[in-house]
Amino acid sequence: MEIASETHGQVLLVRPQGRLDTETAGELELALHDAYESGRRHFVLDMAKISYVSSAGLRVLLALAKKLDGNVGSLRLSALNASVKQVFDIAGFTALFDIRASARLALEKHPHAGETAGGSHSIGKLAAGLLGAPAASAASESQQSTAAAAARLLGVGTPGSGEAAVNKPRSDSKG
Repeated sequence: MEIASETHGQVLLVRPQGRLDTETAGELELALHDAYESGRRHFVLDMAKISYVSSAGLRVLLALAKKLDGNVGSLRLSALNASVKQVFDIAGFTALFDIRASARLALEKHPHAGETAGGSHSIGKLAAGLLGAPAASAASESQQSTAAAAARLLGVGTPGSGEAAVNKPRSDSKG
């Protein structure tokens, strides 16, 4: 089984591919367990490329849902094909999971998809809003230089510069 993943804010989008059965369920279970142990609490599983789900696969999904229950986190499933949806229906799992038509729709209004690990929007967007600057993705050269100057004054790295956001002593400071 191939398992791809990508991060959207605090949400981990997981894209398994193939059959989710007794032979492959362990791979997905390990990937989800590792993500959970590393602090991930919000998941979207894009099932678009899952051709078959057995009871072993259902067990993996149920185990993750139980870990996240009680407002610990969230789990959304997306893009179940007809045969996989039929298995969910027969097992009574359709009522247990938040199932969306596509990964895009599962992420679209997810309350944690736009959050960073700190639980807020990016520092750049927040600073732009506070300074009255437009929150455009492509900043002009003057906006970039203003952002860099502001970052230096605040002692943080600028977005995309590769600098860590740490306080650095200013060379012109006294004392």
